[in-house]
Amino acid sequence: MYNLTVEDLLSKVSAALAEYTDKKLAFGVSGGRDSMCLLHAAVNGGVVNKDNIIVVHVNHGLRDEADSDETLVREYCAAIGVRFRAYRVDVMREAAEKSLTIEQAARDLRYGIFYGLIKSRVADAVLTAHHALDNAESVLMHLFRGAGLDGVCGMKTHGGKVVRPMLGVYPSELEEYSKANNIEYAVDKTNFEDDADRNFIRLNVIPMIERRYRGAVRAVNEFSRECREARDMLENALDMRNIRYSDGAAIVNDSALRSDLAARYVRRALGYFSLTDVTRDMIARVVALADKRTGAVVELCNGAVAAREYGEVAVYVPRLPCSTEIPFGMGSNFLDGIAVDFRLDDTPPLKAPKGGAADADKLGGATLRFARDGDTFMPFGASARKGLNRYFIDEKVPARLRGRIPLVCRGNDVLVVVGMQISESVKQTAATVRKAVIARRGYDR
Repeated sequence: MYNLTVEDLLSKVSAALAEYTDKKLAFGVSGGRDSMCLLHAAVNGGVVNKDNIIVVHVNHGLRDEADSDETLVREYCAAIGVRFRAYRVDVMREAAEKSLTIEQAARDLRYGIFYGLIKSRVADAVLTAHHALDNAESVLMHLFRGAGLDGVCGMKTHGGKVVRPMLGVYPSELEEYSKANNIEYAVDKTNFEDDADRNFIRLNVIPMIERRYRGAVRAVNEFSRECREARDMLENALDMRNIRYSDGAAIVNDSALRSDLAARYVRRALGYFSLTDVTRDMIARVVALADKRTGAVVELCNGAVAAREYGEVAVYVPRLPCSTEIPFGMGSNFLDGIAVDFRLDDTPPLKAPKGGAADADKLGGATLRFARDGDTFMPFGASARKGLNRYFIDEKVPARLRGRIPLVCRGNDVLVVVGMQISESVKQTAATVRKAVIARRGYDR
């Protein structure tokens, strides 16, 4: 159908791998036709050095033939003289524990192994055998799910640590190449079952479209390429002063969310968290927060939320509350990864870090913890006590941060809001004997 030749595949793979000549490469090889062809073409294309190759096979244990697939890849690697590693994973348990589909759990475990090889420096990059039909399937699947521009850009050949050198190769070429080179490969029978979304599109949707529109798969791939170009142009138009990452959140200014590039800014914010299944509707709800009241929240995916704050919108993954309470004493005090220093110092109160100068003897018996219901606070210079949450609101502290600000307390009486203010009750006076500074050290991420 696509008038492709064996030489086309070899040249395409060689061209895609040209920049990886001296790199350590891990090939993800399942034993199926596509990955076996990729390995054969890479080794025989004369571009990569066999000494720099390691073949990685992940045995998902989902089929009766799983062990024979592993043996096939192992024996082939021994025959061509490349290193081989096999990993066994428990996909069913992963899916059950994390409420994932079997396909998603298998993918997560597989890529966890791939990135582990990169992290341990066994490999500089991982190669997968995704091809042009895989890309078209992904584009259509994302389009039907309601994805925006990013979702229909398709897979990347390069970029990051995953390389897909066969995205310009079609199945007919792979079939021709495997026959011409007598490549033995395993056939996964589950590829012919349409229960999974990708299989449904491959087995039902694409054949139906191709019968009506000859060359539709190629057209989808060209469309995704043009979408990538449009996306890149929009990304270059962003003013990155409108978005920042702080205290575990990606924060976007209201002005950016009211601009023509609002969706792009939200996409960039979501990118900090590598979220999956982001839809156009989800992005629209985040953009709409710019006109909501402070404190409005929308749920996203993978546990992330977006919240309207003071003149901006923050995207973050909420942390579990910490109920730990420890005695507060001289030196360094550590609370759930946050360091709070309590030291004697003659620093004048007005020059102390954010009002952290106090009378050390007024802090005896105090504890260090985070906010609780019923906490009250009398800020330095105030004549009346107020609820701690009221104080946070008056100081425009976002709700997501209020539970992560260390407090020096005695019961429900807050003596120091660390890094912000001391209580009137612990201020230094003419009668103060031991002057102290309380400061938060380092960052909470």
